[in-house]
Amino acid sequence: MAISGRTRVFTILAHPSVNVTAPLIYNHIFSRMGLDMVYISHDVHPGAIADTVRSFSGWVNLGGFNVTIPHKESVAALVDDLCGVSMKTGTVNTVVRHGNGSLSGYNTDGIGALGALGETRDAVCLVIGAGGAARAIVHALLEGGARKVSILNRSPYRTQQLCGMFGTGPVHEYQGEPLEEVDVVVQATPVSERVPFDLELERFGKDTRILETVMRTTALSEKAESLGLQIVPGHAMLYYQTKRNFELFTGIALPPRDLDEAFASVGYHRT
Repeated sequence: MAISGRTRVFTILAHPSVNVTAPLIYNHIFSRMGLDMVYISHDVHPGAIADTVRSFSGWVNLGGFNVTIPHKESVAALVDDLCGVSMKTGTVNTVVRHGNGSLSGYNTDGIGALGALGETRDAVCLVIGAGGAARAIVHALLEGGARKVSILNRSPYRTQQLCGMFGTGPVHEYQGEPLEEVDVVVQATPVSERVPFDLELERFGKDTRILETVMRTTALSEKAESLGLQIVPGHAMLYYQTKRNFELFTGIALPPRDLDEAFASVGYHRT
């Protein structure tokens, strides 16, 4: 479909943006459904994020945008209102621009994680990282009935900040509890070239599910796969995020077939 002055524009704010696959996925969906919409990517330096987001208020044909590393917390402070889990976590990955120019922030990381993981009721979980994605995923794990969530992160301050969001209860800093008891591991850091914290993956049970929140293959997923552990790839999480994001952007339910075809077009297949 030809792009015109009436085409609704959507984008993703990242840094860097060279490996972002969202434009390929969304544009496939828009074309398949015959929608006069286009999705592009913006590589925005952290120092320019405030000016960029503020300018969107006057961008009349902008329908909304996604946000990824390293902008999720910064953008949350720039939108006009936070919705749902974003109000609790102070992070966003999806922003809808309304007709009056106002911006509403959402976070669909948790929706994506639970969709990819499946049942988490009564699960013992280990979340690696304490950033924007980790916050939303911890919230989702608790909503899904997780029994305990341990946080493993290099910054004690960030760890305490995350745990403090959920008060006293099942969320706490990892204190060396037996890895054999862990049901779900969430790798929510951008680290890819090494196994975070030199975790002894051999100690995890064969039924332990390991969710990657990044799209690329990491040292963690490679070693876990060699040990026969269950890997839930990042694109499985992105699948459910895309479904919800599309609905927020357009107000239209996304047909599963169109979503499946879009993911297959970039080499991602549901397992």
